[in-house]
Amino acid sequence: MKELHIAPMLDVSTPEFHNLMRILSKKLVLWTEMVVDETIMFSNDLDHHLAISSEELHPIICQVGGRSAEYCYKATQIVKEYGYDEINLNVDCPSSRVSGKRQFGAVLMASEHQDTCYDVVAAMKNASEEQRLHGIQSKSNNDSDDNYTSNSSRSMTISVKTRVGIETEDGTCCDDIEYLSDFIHKLQEKGCCKFFIHARKCVIGGLTPAQNRLVPPLNYPRFFELCHRFPHCEFIINGGIPGLEAARNLCYGYGNSANDTFAHNDESSRNHGNIKNIKLFNYTHSVPCKICNASNGSCTAPPPKREFVPSNLSGVMIGRAAMENPTMFWDVDRYFYGAEQNPTMHRRQVLEQYCAYLEKTYPRRCCDIDERITSRIPAPVVEFLSSACDICGEFYGNNDINNNNKISKISVHGPNNSKEQVRKPKISSRVIDRSLKPILGLFFGRPKSKLFRRECDRLSRDKNVRNCGPAYIIRKAMSKMPSALLEEEFIRTEDLNDEDVPVHVSPGSSR
Repeated sequence: MKELHIAPMLDVSTPEFHNLMRILSKKLVLWTEMVVDETIMFSNDLDHHLAISSEELHPIICQVGGRSAEYCYKATQIVKEYGYDEINLNVDCPSSRVSGKRQFGAVLMASEHQDTCYDVVAAMKNASEEQRLHGIQSKSNNDSDDNYTSNSSRSMTISVKTRVGIETEDGTCCDDIEYLSDFIHKLQEKGCCKFFIHARKCVIGGLTPAQNRLVPPLNYPRFFELCHRFPHCEFIINGGIPGLEAARNLCYGYGNSANDTFAHNDESSRNHGNIKNIKLFNYTHSVPCKICNASNGSCTAPPPKREFVPSNLSGVMIGRAAMENPTMFWDVDRYFYGAEQNPTMHRRQVLEQYCAYLEKTYPRRCCDIDERITSRIPAPVVEFLSSACDICGEFYGNNDINNNNKISKISVHGPNNSKEQVRKPKISSRVIDRSLKPILGLFFGRPKSKLFRRECDRLSRDKNVRNCGPAYIIRKAMSKMPSALLEEEFIRTEDLNDEDVPVHVSPGSSR
């Protein structure tokens, strides 16, 4: 079975985002944002960076970044103890802070840094294997820490996420299949047999991270060639995949599905030119590609038939589209994985479940006298003096301290009754922003989408409202939306129009 991965994204791949994605799909493979090896080594609060909030989030992969074999060795052991399904080394990030100043990420693909990359991968592989053997031995000796031994004794895959080529700050360009093949071959010798390939070259120094996701042309033919050259390795393609239709075409061939029961219509050729022109993709298509006709020469043609799909192409990875239009993933389980049905059918179901998660994770702070600030997970455990305040009572019940008084007149925050104390924010703006960010694109392409975003923004800035919690803000914003829109059934992937799918192939292609 092929897999669909949600790419690791800085300030996007948060626990809140993970939980929204899991509401939409039970099968998606989730990723953490990149965690630096030094953070894992020296943080005083590892739970904040690595804790998996629910078993329902599996499968989930932890991505680490670093260039120290020693640190990455220890980081691998720690990540494994936290129960992640896989650990991935970032050899993909082109930012000046990562690949420039700190010399890890995509720069590890450059020839002068490759030996460091090989040492890191070897250390990570050794750490996982040694810990597995130690866990098996501890289990046989009836070690009392069952959780530790169960996580340690299991096998954990070590993978690498990288690019199809690299151009360094001094202008050296290593952008050909032979250079890439040599890099993959040596990583394979160090024990890595699973690769996530961003099908663009990386330009360090000359382009920003955002430009690196759009300006260099996509080179799918090189990815397919890589699959054929390394039949015993596993490959996942990333870059410019606009939606589920394109993802499935890449995995199963044009017009095919996981169970081969889907009748594809000719509208699917809109992103790839006429299907009659798609023959043996390794030879007919090239970069720059005149058939795909992207402004930067990208070639994004899928395999024309199922038999042309490399057997070791095990999945696809989608990134920014998940942030811009998360509702496209409502159809993952049915359309991509072949399940009979999806977990949700409309936006009200999604938002209600997400609010329930937030209410559990970040309880309201409007009705307690605790001075601690809710700034991260886990939130402080506090005692409520009331079931709700006069602001959030419409959703959470009436004030049961004194029906003749408004909560704003009751001293629940300190020894005096000043308005300033009542309004003192006890839920940080960071928590509010992290909670709202995943759902801001939930009405992508639908009427009143801007109204929902504006209402969330307005309420999040109101200090009188913030202590009622992020779930209240969402519920209040929902109340401004028409019920018919909230309960409108999601559109099946095969029925989507062009404008319903964000595109990230070349400059000017985004909609």
